[in-house]
Amino acid sequence: MIKKALRIVKVMAMILAGLILILIVSALLYRKLLQHKVAQDRAITSPNGIASLERVRIGGIDEWIEIRGQNVNNPILLFIHGGPGIAFIPLAGDFQGPWEERFTVVEWDQRGAGKTYASNDKELQQRTMNIPQMEQDTLEVVNYLRHRFKREKILIVGHSWGSVLGLWLAHEHPETIYAYVGVGQVVNMEQNARLVYRDELNQARSRYDEQAVKELESIAPYPPPNADERKTFIANRWAGKLLGPPETGASFTDVRRILFAVVSAPEYSLADDFGFVRGQMFSLETMLPEVSKVDLTQLGSGFGVPILFFEGRHDPYCRPSLIEEYGQTITAPKNEIVWFEDSGHFPFFEEKQKFTNELFQRVLPLAAFRQSGN
Repeated sequence: MIKKALRIVKVMAMILAGLILILIVSALLYRKLLQHKVAQDRAITSPNGIASLERVRIGGIDEWIEIRGQNVNNPILLFIHGGPGIAFIPLAGDFQGPWEERFTVVEWDQRGAGKTYASNDKELQQRTMNIPQMEQDTLEVVNYLRHRFKREKILIVGHSWGSVLGLWLAHEHPETIYAYVGVGQVVNMEQNARLVYRDELNQARSRYDEQAVKELESIAPYPPPNADERKTFIANRWAGKLLGPPETGASFTDVRRILFAVVSAPEYSLADDFGFVRGQMFSLETMLPEVSKVDLTQLGSGFGVPILFFEGRHDPYCRPSLIEEYGQTITAPKNEIVWFEDSGHFPFFEEKQKFTNELFQRVLPLAAFRQSGN
């Protein structure tokens, strides 16, 4: 009787193992189908087009960039992603397609992010992940693109954390770029954190949201004197809910949407998929103490290139009032703020058409003028 029971258990275990194997194989095949469809939908077919995924030696490690455009002779636009650690190579297909008509667009998985995180020694990345090194990485990527495509200058869009690197580049190396566009622009992290906390707590109280008030009051005083991931998470979670734009459709930060985009990205292997998730946690843990002290007003107020801020009126994480105030203190050949009235932290996704139009109307001519006149 016991032997018979053991045989049944063994058979059941084999059947279960077989079913699990079938599920895994089916999931992998489905992933391949998704990647193939995305690759077809985003195919660059024009004679002068470019669609290149490249491993480049930057700052002593292998970093990944993707270069896409319908005409490789168009001005180069480098998008510097946020986070730190939120890689955009697998996410860019949701918004940058129209840009590729008029720009050669470059997405870059930074040190500690996505494919770059997955491709390098983790201990080495941790030792070298600091703001000065990330700034030098940015300069190296820009110079790589300038030399590879034989261009005097390129255009920069810096988003959130990427705006720290982008604004530094615009101030310190204006000879490398035509213009800088900040989106979700960082100014002073401590001052911004105080504004976020004040605004969200006032909003929670005005809405009589007892849960929000309770959680927000529990992290006071905020920001803390030393970086605290738990308190930062609570503050940012409620900021998104209380200060962001009204939800009218798909959210850029929707976890299911992001994971679907990552697993269906033809540029990413399974290891890269895990790197996308793990790189975010790794980068936050490594850089939060340093990033929380950033104050870009220390750069100085004078800039040698056009500075444009494309800002969501309802940005919950980088407060519009602080960005507007900062914009009034700087001098540049061109200095303006373009407001996106229905957007939060991601206007390139939340108001895609307007963002594209503003890039074409305000930013593209800056490169065309400089190219013709040098």
